[in-house]
Amino acid sequence: MTSSATAPTISTQPGNVSIVSGNTATFTVSAGGTAPLTYQWQKNGTAVMGATAASYTTPAESVSDTGAKFAVVVTNYSGSVTSANATLSVTATSPVAD
Repeated sequence: MTSSATAPTISTQPGNVSIVSGNTATFTVSAGGTAPLTYQWQKNGTAVMGATAASYTTPAESVSDTGAKFAVVVTNYSGSVTSANATLSVTATSPVAD
């Protein structure tokens, strides 16, 4: 009996993240499929150098980064899948509690 490799699938998409300016943001994905799986995070459609794990922590972000879209491409020998975009929101100060 032979087993065939299963193309990657994303079971948990990265979620939107809100941070205060000067902080980092972490995006995480859960993927399945035949190992080994490789990951490549993208910011606004451009590969982020060195961002090749199931989670990605950005450098300190500024308000100008609000609206940036982060996604990850998960690849194995059978193919690849791209996650949905997660949006980064950066505020200048901490939100005020109601």
